[in-house]
Amino acid sequence: MAAERKKNREELLQGTEKELDKIFAATSRKARPVKGEDNIGVRVGKVINKFNVEKHFIIEIEENSFSYQRNHQSRIDAEAVLDGLYIIISTCLYQETLCATDTVKADKNLSQVEQVFRSYKTVDLKVRPIYHYTAERVKAHIYVCCLIIM
Repeated sequence: MAAERKKNREELLQGTEKELDKIFAATSRKARPVKGEDNIGVRVGKVINKFNVEKHFIIEIEENSFSYQRNHQSRIDAEAVLDGLYIIISTCLYQETLCATDTVKADKNLSQVEQVFRSYKTVDLKVRPIYHYTAERVKAHIYVCCLIIM
């Protein structure tokens, strides 16, 4: 998994650099160069939104010029250290309430809940839809439907 993430990140970075090089060439050409912070910014924004790797670049846009460089020191190297690891960044619970291993178990158990709801939305469930208008009845209906699936 670590090798795959590293490969994907590098492909995204190279793709972004290729597109940013085109913008750099457009701003530095002699015939009709792209001028203005707004015009350059719009082009850069399209590239950044396409690849979603803005955090890995230091971008400088001026009135008649544009430059960029990879942000190796903080972002790329820090992200590479975490390749292949399963990390839950934060939870709203205190350490005393739910320790780190229990937090990971609870997160992984969410896949079972998602499977139940997938079954609930397909033909696996042989219960006709019933319309409820109070929160208690909706919760009770979903609970009963989930019991039937299991």
